[in-house]
Amino acid sequence: MGLSERPDGSGPARVVGLCGTCRHAETVTSVRGSIFCVCRLSASDPRFPKYPPLPVMVCEGYVSVQRCAGRGDGAPLS
Repeated sequence: MGLSERPDGSGPARVVGLCGTCRHAETVTSVRGSIFCVCRLSASDPRFPKYPPLPVMVCEGYVSVQRCAGRGDGAPLS
């Protein structure tokens, strides 16, 4: 899979389905160079796995980075 820019311009994101543009996703690189997608929702909600199987095509916790960019508080636009 290739790299692409996140909609908010915060840097490259793996193209991994919804995780590639989700505000709750974080990309981490291991010491061996492997890249993983971590779901930050997993810290507060057991429904979300820390390392979801990719690509994620449907997710109840998905919030687009682009939807959040329009508000200073980071909340999704309604």
